[in-house]
Amino acid sequence: MREISIERPSKLNGKVKVQGAKNSAMKHIFVPLFTNGEFILENIPRTGSTEKHIEIIKILGAKVDWLDKNTLKINTKNVTKAKIIPKELLYYTSDANKVIPILASRFGSCLVEVDPQRSDRGGDQIGSRSFDEIIPTLKMFGIGTRYLNTRLVEFYLTSSKPFNFIQPNNSFTVSVLGLFSALFKKGESTIVNYTSVHEFDDIVEFLIAAGAKIIKTENHLQVFGPIQIKGITYKNMHDPHDLVTWISAALTTNSELTIEGIEYKKMKLQTLEKTFDKMNIDIDLHKFTTRINPQLTSIKPLKIYAGQYPLFTSEWQVLISPLLTQIQGKSEIIETTFANRMQHWNEMAKMGVKFKFFKDPKYPEIDGKPRAVKVNGPQKLYGAKVDARDVRTGAALVIAGLIAKGKTEIKNIEHIERGYENLVERLKSSGASINYV
Repeated sequence: MREISIERPSKLNGKVKVQGAKNSAMKHIFVPLFTNGEFILENIPRTGSTEKHIEIIKILGAKVDWLDKNTLKINTKNVTKAKIIPKELLYYTSDANKVIPILASRFGSCLVEVDPQRSDRGGDQIGSRSFDEIIPTLKMFGIGTRYLNTRLVEFYLTSSKPFNFIQPNNSFTVSVLGLFSALFKKGESTIVNYTSVHEFDDIVEFLIAAGAKIIKTENHLQVFGPIQIKGITYKNMHDPHDLVTWISAALTTNSELTIEGIEYKKMKLQTLEKTFDKMNIDIDLHKFTTRINPQLTSIKPLKIYAGQYPLFTSEWQVLISPLLTQIQGKSEIIETTFANRMQHWNEMAKMGVKFKFFKDPKYPEIDGKPRAVKVNGPQKLYGAKVDARDVRTGAALVIAGLIAKGKTEIKNIEHIERGYENLVERLKSSGASINYV
């Protein structure tokens, strides 16, 4: 299994383009399964996650071609029935289950292979939630479940009647499962308190452009079925997490860098902009292409609550953690959503980072897992052998390695490759002393 090796501290330079959004692309790849037609998807990142979703639709009979580096043609004229989704594809991402309401609703039922030794629904350690959690959710949307044996689960349509659903929390998974189910119902379904994350907006925009009738207000989604869409060309949005990765890398290494591919409105960068203002970071996020000219000594420390939008996004607090080790003063991060979003600190500790977990009264630990951290800077980092335990932890360790004295070796880089397209190659082109080994 190959690893990433960072030989020494590196300055970045030149121009980098933000990749297409991985999280929205994974769902976009499933949208052609709603009908028989031809779709052209632009700005699709070639990550491990998107490649696995392509494998899923190929199993179902879709013809898939890359027209160029990031443009995907999907033809679903031969998708006429559901086929078994194998476990190695089901568990590779936590989003593979989003195909279930499409197949069960369109074809009456579908089968997925499960691993009796696993209780999670796939992805990295951040996405390791129970597979069975989606069963009562789908039941509310007219899709039943039965275990045929310990390895095979059938999901089947129980009702074509529309539904009115008020989410107790604005869960992304529940919102997508509800939307995809509602599109096959005979009439108007409503989803109240749907998720506000950027990728859900892009999925809805794609479906509307293809002909779906969906009315979206601030907190209320009206979905009119049954769906009648046609094949179209659609451009996937750029990836806000990739953007923040590059901004953090430039600021942490005190490097001048030009970044192209910023979509302020689509990426919902208002919170990021306000946070940067508080930190005295001057970056124009309203331009499609912006220049970073960092002054590391002038950046102020940060106290922030991270979670789902409109909070400072959970992924971003991980990505800026190496930067916080280089800022003069004490910074604090309190994670409000995920119990596993602090595991990168223990890995950075192997590089010499000093920090302290603490208990926040509003957001207590879950199963003993810390959700709040204090760190004082600036600190010196040293190369070490570390573990990319999830996508964003891996990216944070890469950034930390760019300022560490000595060699940094990162294992389990398949997590990084699930979320990033050619991150090593792009960093190397920008001046980093980084390689695969």
